[in-house]
Amino acid sequence: MTGPFAADSIVVGLETGRPERYLRFEPDGLDGDRWLHRADEFDETLDREAVVDRYALPEAETYRVSVVEVPDGESLRMGSVAAMHGRGGGGDLVTLTIRESVPDDWVVEETTLDDLLA
Repeated sequence: MTGPFAADSIVVGLETGRPERYLRFEPDGLDGDRWLHRADEFDETLDREAVVDRYALPEAETYRVSVVEVPDGESLRMGSVAAMHGRGGGGDLVTLTIRESVPDDWVVEETTLDDLLA
């Protein structure tokens, strides 16, 4: 599998059957794709560096985190994050299959990674 998914990842397509919450990490000042990650898979016991490594985030001083509620009936692809940016990866990764980006009205909360882990 190419792209953001790990080469050994099983990538499945699915459709949401109910509204579901995901996290979107946004490194300040960096362009590029922003993917989603299952909120229920997020391990709040990890420290900042472990989260950055797990989700293979590029280096940034601040990571904004959006809580995104995806409504039912949306098509998604789910797998594991590829190692990139010198990071290990391996965390879950979710992409929208029909939409190019997350609509603004899906964002229900915004914070920073540091505040999320506090």
